[in-house]
Amino acid sequence: MYHVLLYYKIQKIPQSQYEVQRHREVCKALQLNGRILISHYGINGTVAGTKESIALYQAYMNQHAAFAGIDFKESTSTFMPFPRLRVRHREEIITTDAPDQYNIWNVGTHIDRDTLHDWFIRGEEFVLLDMRNDYEWEIGRFAGAVKPPMKYFRDLKDCMGYYEQFKGKKLVLFCTGGIRCEPATAMFLQAGFEAKDLYQLEGGIVKYAEKYGDDGFYEGKCFVFDDRIAIPINTTESAIITGHCAHCGDVSDVYYNCRNKRCNKLFLSCDACDVTLRGCCSNICGDVIRDPSNVRPPRASIYNK
Repeated sequence: MYHVLLYYKIQKIPQSQYEVQRHREVCKALQLNGRILISHYGINGTVAGTKESIALYQAYMNQHAAFAGIDFKESTSTFMPFPRLRVRHREEIITTDAPDQYNIWNVGTHIDRDTLHDWFIRGEEFVLLDMRNDYEWEIGRFAGAVKPPMKYFRDLKDCMGYYEQFKGKKLVLFCTGGIRCEPATAMFLQAGFEAKDLYQLEGGIVKYAEKYGDDGFYEGKCFVFDDRIAIPINTTESAIITGHCAHCGDVSDVYYNCRNKRCNKLFLSCDACDVTLRGCCSNICGDVIRDPSNVRPPRASIYNK
């Protein structure tokens, strides 16, 4: 069993380039795989390893002057969900393609999972805005959440006009682990939204699910950017499936990576259509993989049931 950490911290890091090299050495020594981005204003990472190596990594982070106090979100995987380790320096630790159009230090009010859950229970009036990509929304979201108008989060800067309809209302932004809501709420404030109306879910879906997964208001699975592709939130038999097969429209929450290695499309499919189309997104790709050289190598991530 592997343990997976998802985390971030908005924090000034004076020697961020040096921290990249130092971090890489620490992770290699602990035999961790994953993706870590470091900039002058923070860190955004997800790493996987044994239970012991993850515990040592957390201990290292908690004694670090810049990274102490991070709220780690932990999950498990039956296989190593990352093929390698990548530690890189970036101008942005979450890509907006608009770093000069917002102030990362001026963001919305953080609310914890208990507050959001209480608002649901009490029937509080608020609008839930999903800050994830559209394909993430497809397989799971909070009940009543507004579907993101952008395909990718980096398109948010071009979609602010869409959100004008929600001005003056109580808004709660959410994402997987919380980090996308940092620049998102900053962009909303820059666009003239009132600070008193703007909230963001601390720890995101993952933190909410740790406590309220089976009894909460999140429906479907949660998309993750590793070889698991998606993780269950509600583990009961009554769990809702929000996605639909791209071929026949039947309910499905299983994402596949087209077996045609030249296609690389991610799509939802039911079991029957997966068999009929041989794991491809279309009949065209099915014909292409008749040549074995065009078949994508099998990976555990394709079948995330």
